[in-house]
Amino acid sequence: MNEQTRSPGRVLIVEDEVLIRLDLAAHLRADGLAVFEAATADEALIILKSMEPVGLVISDIRMPGGADGLDLLGWLRRERPSVKVILISGYIPTERMTAIADVALSKPVDGKRLTFEVRRLLDAG
Repeated sequence: MNEQTRSPGRVLIVEDEVLIRLDLAAHLRADGLAVFEAATADEALIILKSMEPVGLVISDIRMPGGADGLDLLGWLRRERPSVKVILISGYIPTERMTAIADVALSKPVDGKRLTFEVRRLLDAG
């Protein structure tokens, strides 16, 4: 699939902890965004390859499966470079995280801060 124009109101959340994923999704849906969810980076890749483009991906770094959040970010940068990426982690964001992602946040993620960052990135195009 070739690079597609990203869809500014569509967000994919990739998080293996279901309660965290549901909470993040609820905040963004309340803000009027179309939110899709994946539990692993492998699942996210299937979704990204099979659906209309998204404007932003929010991904945890450590997840079960053959790929992690950094692998997913690498794929996005190669295949969908216009898609914005927010990395989330249970650890304090490192310099490497902030250098490769558009935004890096530590857990627990504040819903208002997440919504602000998502809107800022999507509006920036």
